[in-house]
Amino acid sequence: MARRRWGLVLAVVLAVLVTGSVAGVIGLRKLSGRYEDAVDRADLLPPAPARSAGAPTEPPKVRGPMNLLLIGSDSRTKGEPGDGRSDVVILVHIPASTGRAYVISIPRDTYLPIATADGERGSRNKVNAAFAWGGAPRLVQTLNRFGGITIDWPVIVDFAGIRKITDLVGGVDVTIDKKSVDAYRFLPANSPYPSAPCTDPQGRSRRCVAFPAGKVHLDGKLAEYYVRQRRGLPSDDLDRSRRHQQYLRALAEKAADQNLLTDPRKLDRLVRTAAGMLTVDRRMPVQRLAFTLRHLRAKDLTFMTLPIAENRDVPGIGSVMVPDSARCRELFAALRGGRLDDYLREHPPNDVRHGR
Repeated sequence: MARRRWGLVLAVVLAVLVTGSVAGVIGLRKLSGRYEDAVDRADLLPPAPARSAGAPTEPPKVRGPMNLLLIGSDSRTKGEPGDGRSDVVILVHIPASTGRAYVISIPRDTYLPIATADGERGSRNKVNAAFAWGGAPRLVQTLNRFGGITIDWPVIVDFAGIRKITDLVGGVDVTIDKKSVDAYRFLPANSPYPSAPCTDPQGRSRRCVAFPAGKVHLDGKLAEYYVRQRRGLPSDDLDRSRRHQQYLRALAEKAADQNLLTDPRKLDRLVRTAAGMLTVDRRMPVQRLAFTLRHLRAKDLTFMTLPIAENRDVPGIGSVMVPDSARCRELFAALRGGRLDDYLREHPPNDVRHGR
């Protein structure tokens, strides 16, 4: 069951990009350097196009507009082919002003043309197959071709330290619209968490984790359960993606409320713990990017989901989520043209102040 723990990490990482940027604001250059030194590095981007002799080398991008790609892998690896599937993918668009961030969840079962080994358009499959077949570079190529975009910096997130960083901020509070029961999450008899009677595959009576309606406090372990649930939610993986976003906002807000962003020692613990979960591209200038994002706070994050038209069963592949082609073209045209706010006036963003 460990493979789904990345869900919480994906929520953590963007909050850490936001909190890490505070080091630049308060002048903690030493902390910023430690943050950069704590991340792992690997080759996550596709090979750059060949340049003619004498052509200047393009410097690493550190200003907006830019696109970050958060990848949650189901194994502790650095994104090499065959490492496992990326069960959730989140595209983060930073506009030219760098004063906002648009967080776009791409459900793992999204049915897309997967880039071939040489980066060309290939046959369609679930988007997480791209990572399994060609690591982070192939996933980047797949999304670049699909959206007509350029992903500047992919980031792979590991599940190590999830409970620790959640408990570090004292847990978070979320508001749930309706009670749900995760029939796949069995709790031990002495578990302190809310539960409901259920039956396991062998027909035995068990207790399953339950989330009551209303305000619920999540510690590290319960937060894992919350963002991992998929079955039993009205819209399945779409609702799970919204839970990731809801938790992300709650975590960023709690970090600010706890003065973690203004207390150097507390910020040091938070940033070093979270940075240890990340693998970034070898060229990614983490410290300079953090300075670019220094003004971002939870209120500046806008949450969206890739438009989906329908669910469908595909022989040999299974249940997939088919994108809404027209809406996706509209979305990515707005992203490329710096007009996402115009798009959102017609297609409102996700309300992550509450969840299913």
